[in-house]
Amino acid sequence: MTQENRRQIIIISGILFLITSAVNLEMPLFKKYSENENFGVSMVGFAFASYIGGLIPTALFFGGLSDKIGKKKVLQIALVFSSISILIMTAYPNLYALFFARIFVGVSVALSIATGSSFLSELFVINKETNSSNLVALSTTLGFGGGALMTSIYLIYYTSLVPLTYWIILIASILWLFISFLLAETKFDKSKKTIRLPLFPKGSFKYNVSIALFWAVTGIVISIIPSQLAKFNLGNWSGLSLFLINGTGALFLPIAKKLTAKKSMIISYILLPIGFAMLTFGSIYGQILLILVGCSIVGAISYGFGYFGSLSGISTLNPVQQSRVVSGYLLFAYLGFGIPSIIIGLSSEIYGIENSLITYFLITSVIILFLLTNITKLKTTANRVDG
Repeated sequence: MTQENRRQIIIISGILFLITSAVNLEMPLFKKYSENENFGVSMVGFAFASYIGGLIPTALFFGGLSDKIGKKKVLQIALVFSSISILIMTAYPNLYALFFARIFVGVSVALSIATGSSFLSELFVINKETNSSNLVALSTTLGFGGGALMTSIYLIYYTSLVPLTYWIILIASILWLFISFLLAETKFDKSKKTIRLPLFPKGSFKYNVSIALFWAVTGIVISIIPSQLAKFNLGNWSGLSLFLINGTGALFLPIAKKLTAKKSMIISYILLPIGFAMLTFGSIYGQILLILVGCSIVGAISYGFGYFGSLSGISTLNPVQQSRVVSGYLLFAYLGFGIPSIIIGLSSEIYGIENSLITYFLITSVIILFLLTNITKLKTTANRVDG
């Protein structure tokens, strides 16, 4: 690998890290912003889910943008959007601004992850897909969890609606935008279409529902659990909770890739209810150890065994239209990531967070039990995912 390639790999990895850091940077302050406007948990859920309001339309209608204008330009546009999201919260640290900020960062993530992964695979000399996916996983794991963790640590020592971490990531993003001009532009074709509509082949439903369930629990951790932690004066642990979800996912990726789809899914169906139960009852009774262990288990499933197991299985259903099939799979994943948080938030206003969490846990367990009993229908030939 040439020195130039290494430099470009570092630049792209930095872009992905900064963009994903912006996603959950404000997470430890969700509840505070809501309380300042006299809103409850339901509005926190809506604000959190506005992220997918920017992400899904962008992924559907601009999924092919890098083929049309080049990967370098798309990554730069994505970095601008994430910078704007932080700037909004820095200037207007309130719940209303949070809605718009998360829409902007949702657009940024939709533009950057697939483009960055594809860009990196072109720069590696050997094991292109494996090396690029591993580096993307590392960069985004540190970003998604690290942004919230940094803010949580800062808030332990200083009380602020605009933590210093906002300014750090904002300034770093602007500086990195100038550095990104050192990237070489990739080949592109202006005649290419930007729209990539999803495809749902026969047999995809079980994989799509599975990833929606897995990611729903992570969405609940981000949007709902911080409010529960605050009740027990444990709000400063919310950043670490999110970091563990992403961190354990990356930790178990190498193991997950060595298993068949069937084995990965069985592990996921068994462990997810255990992790979710620990999260639920830990948050109800203020037991931080249960919450942290639960987050680690959920992370191992949502971004480890469950993610690669379901992706491995669905990728074999229609190899010719694989990108569209995966697009449909990710559509379910992000809907699962956002919608349950809204539902639980609304339910919490009527029945309380505790009752809502227990009810959703029971519903999830029933669906998981159904999927587990039908797992023998999974093809054991769907072995591994290289990317």
